[in-house]
Amino acid sequence: MRHKLGRIPEEGASGPRLDDFIDGGHGLAKLTTAIDWHLLESRLTPIHAETAHGRPSQARVIAGLAILRELYGLLDDALFQLWLENPYYQLLCGERVFQHQLAYDRAALVSGIRRLTHDKLAALVQAAISPAANIETANLPELSRLGVRLEAATPAAGAKGPPRRGRNGEKPVSIYDVAKRAGVSIKTVSLVINRRPNVSLRTRTTVLAAIDALAYKPNVFARGLASERSFLIGLLHDVAPGTYIADLQLGALARCREEGYHLMVELVNPALDTDLSQRVRTLLSESVLHGVILTPPLTDETVLMEELTRAQTPFVRIAPGTQIPRLSAICIDEYKAAYEMTAYLIGIGHRRIAFVKGKPDHGAARLRFDGYRTALKDAGVPVVEELCAQGFFTYQSGLEAGERLLTLKQRPTAIFAGNDDMAAGVMAASQRLNLRIPDELSLAGFDDSSVAQVLWPRLTTCRQPIKEMAATAVSILTQKHAPEQPQVCQLAHELVVRESTAPPPA
Repeated sequence: MRHKLGRIPEEGASGPRLDDFIDGGHGLAKLTTAIDWHLLESRLTPIHAETAHGRPSQARVIAGLAILRELYGLLDDALFQLWLENPYYQLLCGERVFQHQLAYDRAALVSGIRRLTHDKLAALVQAAISPAANIETANLPELSRLGVRLEAATPAAGAKGPPRRGRNGEKPVSIYDVAKRAGVSIKTVSLVINRRPNVSLRTRTTVLAAIDALAYKPNVFARGLASERSFLIGLLHDVAPGTYIADLQLGALARCREEGYHLMVELVNPALDTDLSQRVRTLLSESVLHGVILTPPLTDETVLMEELTRAQTPFVRIAPGTQIPRLSAICIDEYKAAYEMTAYLIGIGHRRIAFVKGKPDHGAARLRFDGYRTALKDAGVPVVEELCAQGFFTYQSGLEAGERLLTLKQRPTAIFAGNDDMAAGVMAASQRLNLRIPDELSLAGFDDSSVAQVLWPRLTTCRQPIKEMAATAVSILTQKHAPEQPQVCQLAHELVVRESTAPPPA
């Protein structure tokens, strides 16, 4: 049975009816009618059975939000914000009139969304979608991200497909094309693109449908010229990207896309740049950056910060070693997180606990090491210097540190590595020496990067919200009005216990 866009009782309404003004040819509208929502809801209802009067079920909302998250790669904040703005998002989630608030608790929705893994969601949608629904891949190409396979529809004789422009030398779609299709001025299109509030819901919906139909992509450079400001955010790092830098890039990229900005990633290595000041000045003059995200250890590089301040380029520091007045920063409590991990290892019986330190010039590395030492002292466990190995936040340095620690005459029963990459190296060293984890050695890391879950046994680690930290930095830089005071945001960390730790052998 296919879901139809019917009307609902007035008591469920809080705004205009969606089916009075949405475009039925929009990709999300077609997807809404193509899915057998009764099937999806029946699979989810035993878990999410709550229903608000006059509103879609909690299961329907969770399924719709999960699909949107996967289609467009949205983080939680952006997903819920766009749901409040975009009538097609609400339509997919089962609403029949435009709403100004969700019917269910946000935390419960987030929990439900996260239970729907990519593979589970793909299987559910694949089972519930009909090939006869005539959804063209060109109209909604993001469906491939869900792993949903669509059978190609055979066009009717004489039918013309959607315009394909901007390829093979054809003229690219412009803002004028969008305005013409939507029947509005280019100023109105610009207001919608920039998410300004002074556009009616009906007009906004019409413009969004035209943008999707034409596959229009705003030109970031043209926008910069028109508004006399850049739409480029720079992310600076000092080493070849590992899992930590990769996650920062993904978080920043997703939020930049949501805000209509582009991300530029640049390698800046103070150890190799003979004239760092000139390097930064050249970068700023050539790129005209709207703002800059500094990653550790650049986040504590004085010369770099001085040049950015002199150029009046806003910047946000990620995980600084020290807080500096009048500078914005995003961090977690590195010291407390490392303290808690060490205390956990002590609590399950370990006394001979080794630590693999991060790069000496990383402020966060120092804070993590300090947390480890303090936790040992508070528990009355001596700090043994031979159990403190120097690493550099890389797999190779973890491998070398692991081989040194595990060949000591009295080896440790647990090793706490300053990040997950080094923990992976330690795990490799233990395998070379035929030591079983966690039976003969407990191992913990820090970050909860992607490598923590692909190792076996899976890695106990301290989770810091890396992608959210980068996304928050972008949000600070892209605010419509610059804040009067610098913003220092400390996000929550979490101890994640997995299979790589256990009480020490008897």
